[in-house]
Amino acid sequence: MKKAVFAAAALAAALPAAQAQAQLPIPLSVEGRLDYAVPTGEFDDQIGENGIGVGAGVSLGLRPGLGVYGTYSNTRFGGGLFDDEEPEAKDAGFSVGLTAALPGAGGLAPWIGAGAVFHTLEINGSEAGIDEDVGFEVGGGIAVPITPNMRLTPGAGYRRYGVDIQRPLVDLEMDVSYFTAGVGLNISF
Repeated sequence: MKKAVFAAAALAAALPAAQAQAQLPIPLSVEGRLDYAVPTGEFDDQIGENGIGVGAGVSLGLRPGLGVYGTYSNTRFGGGLFDDEEPEAKDAGFSVGLTAALPGAGGLAPWIGAGAVFHTLEINGSEAGIDEDVGFEVGGGIAVPITPNMRLTPGAGYRRYGVDIQRPLVDLEMDVSYFTAGVGLNISF
């Protein structure tokens, strides 16, 4: 169901953008990110360990200062990111949303963004018995130019969605919520 909602949202965003691209040159950019994640609220009470996340995304400019994005991210809480150790929890999935550029100075370009998240939670290597809701994310940062088409994008964000965990002797509803801070490398075409 979530994949169908994500595909419909991506298609709805892509169709007007494809029509506009035939009329105007639309900037396209791709980005890779590395983030440090700090769980909050109930999620922190259950997991209690900070995490490391990696992500990749694409952004399409709709008009100057406004863009639509789609990303995939994978954040592991506890355990290592690049080793074989099983994480305490893993949050992974897709996000879609809008970004807006803010007035900047000296070549720096501040930005803010917000979107919907379609993520899956795994606890101790299993997602069995966990039902997720569509959530939201907000964030912001600064784009620092390296070359005319390459930027570093330090930023911070907040992500949240609800889960219902049903296992023998356990029926728990909680919000998966965490703050992120990190940096990305953005390349535009």
